[in-house]
Amino acid sequence: MPCKLFIGWLVLECDEGEVGVKEYECVQVGHHKNVGNTIEEWQKNGWRLHTCACAGPYIAGGPVNHYLLFERGE
Repeated sequence: MPCKLFIGWLVLECDEGEVGVKEYECVQVGHHKNVGNTIEEWQKNGWRLHTCACAGPYIAGGPVNHYLLFERGE
């Protein structure tokens, strides 16, 4: 049965006795126009996009930050 163990930024995944380690990194990107370039840059360095989210104030026209969660490893 597959299992996961979270230790800080590392995740240990095991399946049928084998254990792999994944590393996660969260990157804040200010403007949405920079999201694509940031993803390309990180992928060139061996990372894979795991999740994308955005957050900002509820005021119209306020700055919105985009957060990209990358993973690499087994």
